[in-house]
Amino acid sequence: GLLAVFLVILVTGIFKVGMAEAGVLTRFGRFHRIVRAGTHWKPPIDRLAAIIDLRASQMNLKMGTRTKDGVIITIPIAIETRVNPEMVYEAWSQLPDPGAHVRAQAEQVVMERLRSLTLDELFASQTGIAGTLKRALEENLKPLGYAVVRVQVTGAVPNNLEDARQYTGRLVEAGDVYGVDLDPGRSRVA
Repeated sequence: GLLAVFLVILVTGIFKVGMAEAGVLTRFGRFHRIVRAGTHWKPPIDRLAAIIDLRASQMNLKMGTRTKDGVIITIPIAIETRVNPEMVYEAWSQLPDPGAHVRAQAEQVVMERLRSLTLDELFASQTGIAGTLKRALEENLKPLGYAVVRVQVTGAVPNNLEDARQYTGRLVEAGDVYGVDLDPGRSRVA
């Protein structure tokens, strides 16, 4: 009888934490400790509250706004974050699901920056926008246990054909600013 109870307690307390993961144990509903990868045993009074993935995860966002010169654009942004292995408790207790927080922060920074740029300036400064966004996210997420691995702005796209025609028309009038012949009817030979 007693041996059977002991064996049940022993077997039911065994759990495994995978590679690149950390487990959060609670005791009586309060944080108790963090466990790293491997096979572990917990007494019946402890509960495995969460398994935290320590690998990088990517969030793809599409943000729409109007530039300073009135062109409505959609800009795709890829943001890669991961939990800092030394701050698992902070990530678990303060920001268990960073998606909404990262999206709100990214929207605030990107919209603020894009509204002050013309479409030409936007195309010329996409890496600057990514850098600004990465610094803002790092500053905001670091105390919450997250690291920003990479931020990539992959290209702005005008939302409708009329905006695109107006934009390409301005480039043609400006004299082929980027070295691309946007007017196929115009001869490049002088």
